[in-house]
Amino acid sequence: MSSDRRFVLKGLAAAGLAVSTTSWARAVWSSPAGLEQPLAVTTLVGGSALDAAFLSGVRQAVDAASQAAPLTHPLRGLEAATFQRLDALLHDRESSLLVGWLDDASAVLVLDLVRSAGGQVLSVRHHRIEPHPDAGVRVQALGQALVTGQAFQPSAQPQGAAYVSIRCVI
Repeated sequence: MSSDRRFVLKGLAAAGLAVSTTSWARAVWSSPAGLEQPLAVTTLVGGSALDAAFLSGVRQAVDAASQAAPLTHPLRGLEAATFQRLDALLHDRESSLLVGWLDDASAVLVLDLVRSAGGQVLSVRHHRIEPHPDAGVRVQALGQALVTGQAFQPSAQPQGAAYVSIRCVI
């Protein structure tokens, strides 16, 4: 191999390493907790009976924040128009916090979109919720916890409808 060819290959390898290292470092060291200003909050709900409770919890957390982050309009339902709006949010230049309360199949699709667009998945929790009077209160508390970043233990109910809560930076 000639020295010119070897020099070109070394240069290409170094450039590739530099690009991959900077994107890796940005992903590792950019955390939403370290942001100086709050992120806009976007909600995504799938159309369950507990959506109103979840949205209420998110609204309370945003309103209670000392530096109120703007709350964008929620994405409701999981038809093609909602996925198009989500795709537009994923590819705009402004970062926002996406919190969602979805069924498990929809959550898989949303998380795949977020990851493929370069978003950061901060948490994914699986929940089983039985129809119970305090179910709305638990889901409301979950909405608050997702916005503030606090830990929330899903209930250990073995039966009930399956849901997934997500928290991502998009």
